[in-house]
Amino acid sequence: MYVLGISRVHDSAAALVRDGEIIAFAEEERFTRKKHDGDFPAEAIKFCLERGGITLADVDHVAYYWQRWREGIHAAKVFAKYFPATLEVFRNQNGDEGGSSAGMVETFKTGGGKGVDDYHVGGAVLAHIKRSFTLERDVKEAVGWTGPTKFKTHLVDHHKAHAASGYFISPWEESAVLTFDGIGSDGTATYLGHGKGNRIIDIRRIKFPHSLGAMYAGVTGYLGFYPTRDEGKIMGLAPLGNDTYVDAFKQLIHLDDDGGYELDLSFFGHHRTGKHVMAKKFTDLFGPARPKTRVTAENPVPQHYCDIAYALQVTLEEAGLHIARWLQRETGSRRLSVAGGVALNSVMNGRILLETPFEDFFAQPAAADDGCALGSALEVSVGKYGKPRPRDGYTYTGPDYTEAEMELALQDAGVRYTKVDDIAAHTAKKISEGKIIGWVQGRMECGPRALGNRSLVADPRDPDSKTRMNEKVKHREAFRPFAPSCLAERAGDWFVSDYPSPVMLLVFDVLPDKRDEVPAITHVDGTARVQTVTETDNPLYYRMISEFEKLTGVPMVVNTSFNDNNEPIVASPADAVACYLKTDVDALALGPFWAEKDDL
Repeated sequence: MYVLGISRVHDSAAALVRDGEIIAFAEEERFTRKKHDGDFPAEAIKFCLERGGITLADVDHVAYYWQRWREGIHAAKVFAKYFPATLEVFRNQNGDEGGSSAGMVETFKTGGGKGVDDYHVGGAVLAHIKRSFTLERDVKEAVGWTGPTKFKTHLVDHHKAHAASGYFISPWEESAVLTFDGIGSDGTATYLGHGKGNRIIDIRRIKFPHSLGAMYAGVTGYLGFYPTRDEGKIMGLAPLGNDTYVDAFKQLIHLDDDGGYELDLSFFGHHRTGKHVMAKKFTDLFGPARPKTRVTAENPVPQHYCDIAYALQVTLEEAGLHIARWLQRETGSRRLSVAGGVALNSVMNGRILLETPFEDFFAQPAAADDGCALGSALEVSVGKYGKPRPRDGYTYTGPDYTEAEMELALQDAGVRYTKVDDIAAHTAKKISEGKIIGWVQGRMECGPRALGNRSLVADPRDPDSKTRMNEKVKHREAFRPFAPSCLAERAGDWFVSDYPSPVMLLVFDVLPDKRDEVPAITHVDGTARVQTVTETDNPLYYRMISEFEKLTGVPMVVNTSFNDNNEPIVASPADAVACYLKTDVDALALGPFWAEKDDL
């Protein structure tokens, strides 16, 4: 049985599941080269079908990550509950990027304007409803299919899709399930459940406007960054702050004795406007918002806003710990599966693992809405029809390319190259010599983190590699940290925990006596977002790191996504060559082929 899963609006994606196997799963941005592409995932669907060797005629079910009427009903309830303040939605103020706001008709037709918040709330709700009716037609048009089809369409609860994307691919027969984001199709912002076998049982839902995702996004905007895009930057900025405002931030959220929480909405504007904005009460207390100016060495983030970021991060962590502890008591489980955009906060995840009674933790790499494509497919395949649960093959699910395609991309760009007998050993030696290398191998990983197949790799011992990577290669803010890819069996020698972290969604402290040895991966607060690598998960990447350890005694490399700032991670050989040429990447390991700028 073939199930095609689809998500859209932001981070659109498609997934194809055949019984207990994930055939393919990829984000639309990988193909269109438009970061966070939220259009209908036509190219991702084409890729999934091609990878499966099937046509649309072979698909049995199409699963969509949003339900039809529940959003409209919940939106009406919110409008009525907070009336007349909610009349502000009709003012439709400009989004974060300025310019004219998209009106209701434009939003209904196109999804909105160009800004992060440049949409009309009513038009967005109507557009979501419309898309549920046109799903079958949209899928056919996306792939240009005019023949007969047999597939049945399914509209899946958004947070059940998140839950399925985590629990159904976890290695366990039982697990507590926690998902959290901005808002789901029925208004759910935090979902607590219990996975047992092929079922996920609802325990509790906390609904918008009481949303941890909305809280974090709103303050992200206040800090001069773009909500729903830059929350990861705020997580990296927070350690530069002090605890100046931690106590004051406790006013923003009330943690209930029964494991829930409520925001003090007088500080927020999202329930009134439908946009990621803070109320005047917030700016009266914490000062005016930081302008959305580019952060540079000459224009750093002022300490005041670093302190706000610190308080926000601590507030989220404490809320996450509070919810997780209650869920553990309620379920009695020692295992936790998480998903949702907030689950990308790896600092919070690390604390949940280490500071709650949960002993095991699982997150899949595409925890945000892109993962709902896979989750909706699994909710239909496993949850509805009882097909087997896939237990592996959930990380490297994207496209791969032949050696001939790689060589052609190098030739087309006029790049000099050689074919290397042992690309792993050769790359390890070059890293040890201080080179920053684009590493492109095998099938592409899903999710926002490079996991060793579309990575930039460097020497963790060299403090200059972090600075050069940020300034000359990635062209991004200097405060943003880089992650280590560490041999799994050696992680305990370098970090406070050796718990498996294969998808880079756990942050642990670097052991104090090791921090000076690996400054490029040690953040200002002594932590690192760890990826543990096993020979089973990624044999070639594992061998490259092992060769680096033989040369240096250090069982890890710096790993960050292979892309320039505000671009998607490179997918094709042509993408990789183009990024290599336009940035200060020293060398490119493209399959077995080696190119180095010194040879140009």
